[in-house]
Amino acid sequence: MRAMTIYLSDNQNVSDWMRKEMNSILSKRYKMTHLADDMGVHYAKLYRFIKGDNVGSELYDAFFSLYLKRWNS
Repeated sequence: MRAMTIYLSDNQNVSDWMRKEMNSILSKRYKMTHLADDMGVHYAKLYRFIKGDNVGSELYDAFFSLYLKRWNS
């Protein structure tokens, strides 16, 4: 079991933090399509989330699973 602590400012929520982390991961070579493939979600769903729309909880689960596996090891 892994534990992770997320520090949020007063006006920030988990979705904002996730968008910030996703945008910091993306680059010219590692695009949103690659992130969607690695997370196992549809590109359109990830695109909607990045742009600020509401999505289902499976995107959150997929992000944290990938985040803990790849960027927090």
